[in-house]
Amino acid sequence: MKRILSLMLAAVLALGIVSPALAKTTPELPTRGDAIGMNISDFVTVDLDNNPVDGSIFHDNTLTVVNMWATWCGPCLNEMPHFQQLHEVYSATPEDDVMMLGVLLINGSSNVNSGKQVLNSNGYTFYNIVHCSTFIDVLYTTDDNNTGSVSIPQTVIVDRNGVIRDHRVGSFPNYATLNNLVSNWLEVLLEEEAGAVTPGDVDNDGNVAIGDAVMVMRMAMGLVEESNIEAADINANGSVDIGDAVQILRMAMGL
Repeated sequence: MKRILSLMLAAVLALGIVSPALAKTTPELPTRGDAIGMNISDFVTVDLDNNPVDGSIFHDNTLTVVNMWATWCGPCLNEMPHFQQLHEVYSATPEDDVMMLGVLLINGSSNVNSGKQVLNSNGYTFYNIVHCSTFIDVLYTTDDNNTGSVSIPQTVIVDRNGVIRDHRVGSFPNYATLNNLVSNWLEVLLEEEAGAVTPGDVDNDGNVAIGDAVMVMRMAMGLVEESNIEAADINANGSVDIGDAVQILRMAMGL
């Protein structure tokens, strides 16, 4: 993340302008993580019954909520009722194409058997799979200092193409907070699908490139008029800001 910010700063200096502060995270939400823009559709693993699962699972849904948890993680267990409620709400309206997906981290006492016990004893019915290297990569985007340590739970919003659109570190305090995040992103993604908007492709040339990031940075600083806001507002916070430029740069670099 520091390397990316350094690249953005270099671009700012090249343009002879000064960068404003990054957009603030909504206080009631868990902290925003750094995996936004990652494509995780290449994952291959199994579910808790050892059935094969891969990234094609995203293609059938406008939006997939992916929660990474472990059986020894208290905050993970505390928020699981919110995910179950989300699963029940959207299962009743399948036309919304929203899926709740749990990723069980296999570590120490957290294993398939203990995971099944937690799910079964609490009546949780949303689909769960076993972690693989792809999800570990997502977790470790939060380890800026390379300490080898990350915190859970972590939750990501994934679009139909397998691209992470939002990343939250920490537990959701209540169902309303989780549902607001999901419903807002669902509205954004449905509008994108209807209008064939490519997130990050601000100049509409068919590619997400560094030039798009620089363009968004200039918009955020008021140097040029805002345009193609649907593609520019990559973090869907309702405004074009430097955070959008950073995420578009990550996408352009394949991160």
